[in-house]
Amino acid sequence: MVCLLSIVLNPIMAQTSVLSVGVRGGGQMWLPSTVTGVTADVRSGIGYTGALDLRYTFYCDVSNTASMGLAVGAGAGYGSTVLQGTNVDAFSNTDYLGNQLDYTATTAFQQTDRFAKAEASLLLAMRFGGVTLNIGPRFMMPFADSHLLKVTQSTIDAYFPQYNVHVVNEQATGVLPTPLMRQEKVSLPKYNLLLAAEIGYEWTFDKQHIIGLQAYMDFGVWSSNSSTALPLTQFVSVSPIMDATNPTPTVTVASPEMYLKGRRYLDFGVRLYYAFSTDTQHRKDNPTPSHDTRHHHNRYLWH
Repeated sequence: MVCLLSIVLNPIMAQTSVLSVGVRGGGQMWLPSTVTGVTADVRSGIGYTGALDLRYTFYCDVSNTASMGLAVGAGAGYGSTVLQGTNVDAFSNTDYLGNQLDYTATTAFQQTDRFAKAEASLLLAMRFGGVTLNIGPRFMMPFADSHLLKVTQSTIDAYFPQYNVHVVNEQATGVLPTPLMRQEKVSLPKYNLLLAAEIGYEWTFDKQHIIGLQAYMDFGVWSSNSSTALPLTQFVSVSPIMDATNPTPTVTVASPEMYLKGRRYLDFGVRLYYAFSTDTQHRKDNPTPSHDTRHHHNRYLWH
């Protein structure tokens, strides 16, 4: 709209088409929201991200030093995110003699999600001299993802109230060797709408060749459901001791995905790009519009 209005008001204004190819690199994370009743401390860690970025930008001048237009972009990348936390489970069991065991299981965990992503964006693009500013919506879709859960620390304390005795990390009452690692089955949010903001500077060589550097951030304003809701259970469970001939209880670990009801995406970093620009002058070769017939009025009166 700005470009169209400017062209109407100034029919000889300059326009610029810019094709660019760039790379982006930095950090990314999921911002989790937890379900009601969760006592675990679940937080996001920072992973890495890298992406290839292709764009077409159309500018038109709004003043001698400022241009405004639209940038249409597409990209693809790969990276990781980290979900980490600590949890304390308290529950009671019995052994085969009928003795009560009051358990306290304290754990620390880390889930690493690795995934590729496809992006598409439509940004309002502005230039003020060499300073650039872009802002607008960006769509991001993760795919080809893998997930590794790592239990980094575990303490299983079994307390016998009849004898006022604590048994900690023993095979007879339950122990979880760490680090424990296993592959998880997780569904990341398939569709993510982001608000993208970029600011930086461009250096122009030979009037058409441009090198640009920008800082960027994408903040998730909406994400589709990440996965089917999991039942909220104990993160660490110890089975009752039921057999005198095989008294070792089974220790199981649940998925930390049960703590989440959703997550939103955030990434940030630096974009480095090369661009080629083509400047055009609207009607510069025909400053008199074709519909203007003033030069033809009464032409025979001169004879």
